[in-house]
Amino acid sequence: MSADKSVWVLVEQSEGKLDDASLEVLKCGRQLADKLGGQVSAVVVGSKSQELAETLGSYGTDKVYLLKSSFLSGYHAELYTKALSKLIEEEKPEIFLCGATSAGRDLAPRLAARLKTGLISECIKLALNEEGLLLGTKLTHGGKINSAIVCNRSRPQIATIKRGAVSIAGRDATRKPEVVIMTPELNQSDRRTIVKGVVKADPAKISLDEADVIVSGGKGVGSKKNFMILEEIAKHLGGVVAGSLGAIDEGWLSRKRLVGQTGTTVTPKLYIACGISGSIYHVLGMRDSEFVIAINKDPNAPIFKVADMSIIGDVAEVLSAITNQLGGLARSTVKDGRDVSDTGEI
Repeated sequence: MSADKSVWVLVEQSEGKLDDASLEVLKCGRQLADKLGGQVSAVVVGSKSQELAETLGSYGTDKVYLLKSSFLSGYHAELYTKALSKLIEEEKPEIFLCGATSAGRDLAPRLAARLKTGLISECIKLALNEEGLLLGTKLTHGGKINSAIVCNRSRPQIATIKRGAVSIAGRDATRKPEVVIMTPELNQSDRRTIVKGVVKADPAKISLDEADVIVSGGKGVGSKKNFMILEEIAKHLGGVVAGSLGAIDEGWLSRKRLVGQTGTTVTPKLYIACGISGSIYHVLGMRDSEFVIAINKDPNAPIFKVADMSIIGDVAEVLSAITNQLGGLARSTVKDGRDVSDTGEI
């Protein structure tokens, strides 16, 4: 059993930049720690940045563990597992959380196996039951059922949270966390794999929950052919194309591009809803987007209730006008040598 009621959150970072998914998990950790009457601690691997620790404090962290080692310069499953499992065994947190990212999905089950405890993966919600135990809610049976799962015996209670399931908390610059710098005992023999390099993903092929810009279409788009317009707009904006259940059922997009309660929950910086009526099942999957533009010919469409900008009109006509504007801007940019990203015009 745990020695205290602390909640730990694995915080991922790249070149000193915090991953948004980790900040989302940190908000959950803060809420759980408050209910337990304990602290929330952030664990950062491979960074010695004091500035990073202070930033985490502003997001509600009480304590930051900075694990530094030349072996931890990049993600290595075996090394992360060894370093974190030893630290967890020594400090005995009640709960350990991480994002359901590529690294989180790989690391969490390894830690659970090493620590001989359970894992609640891909959670869309976390809470505490009447006994104060972690209650993880996740979609099961093909996304048709919400299942609540509890780890009632072993510790720590480990869970991963789907990206976009919660929003990032506001910052409080007055909070200053305790910082603990540690150097795990690692050596070359602990590493079975070697990372030779990192290749950035094509923006058009990244997963929906990682996209900053999403151009999403519904049945109102009219046809699979019209989705080519969405593809063109997404390309201009450096985003990806998604759809509502209506578009998926029509066969215009693959199921993996579904946004909604039974698909992917997203929180992009910009979400453009094209010809989407706005059913509750779809809205639950995109309502936490930073800025929502909705295009629909029905002035009473529910999607307008969650939109920051509403455009009432024929989707095909509006999209055609947007495409022409973006294309013209791109051509003028190439002509005079400007970088559109620096002009503030998009």
